[in-house]
Amino acid sequence: MSNIRIRDGIIADIPALTDIENDAGEVFREIGYDFCADMTARQPPDYIKALDDGALLVAETDQSVIAGFALLWIIDQHAHLEELSVAQKFQGKGIGKQLVAASEEWARKYSYDKITLITFAEVVWNKPFYEKLGYEVFTPDETETELRYIQTQETEHGLTIKPRVAMMKKL
Repeated sequence: MSNIRIRDGIIADIPALTDIENDAGEVFREIGYDFCADMTARQPPDYIKALDDGALLVAETDQSVIAGFALLWIIDQHAHLEELSVAQKFQGKGIGKQLVAASEEWARKYSYDKITLITFAEVVWNKPFYEKLGYEVFTPDETETELRYIQTQETEHGLTIKPRVAMMKKL
């Protein structure tokens, strides 16, 4: 496999990121989560929000092929990992771990004391993956208004058809 480097994303990456998100979502069919694979991928404004107000980190091979990405937003005064996607042909090679580590490094660089995410509780490459990296399940309290809003949006978009959990790691 090619060497992978993590770099800051740019606007020109956005079409490839949408393709990666769609491709990565297809693995959910293998576990009966077809609703995930059938969802519309993020639209350019979501990526642009990360470029403007958060971080868009891209995993790229030494042949300049984008293998995956992490999309971070700033919510409730901390970093939030909104999306982590790795193209199927690159899955299982540690790229997701590299992207999470780079996300944490980015958050520390900007003095955020924690990073949050929302993920599926019963999917092995979701909650258990993040637990191995030091994330813990938590219940957002009344101060986490933006995170709670994201949870509400997920419910409205049908993501909570299967159990979802908020997770946090103190940095």
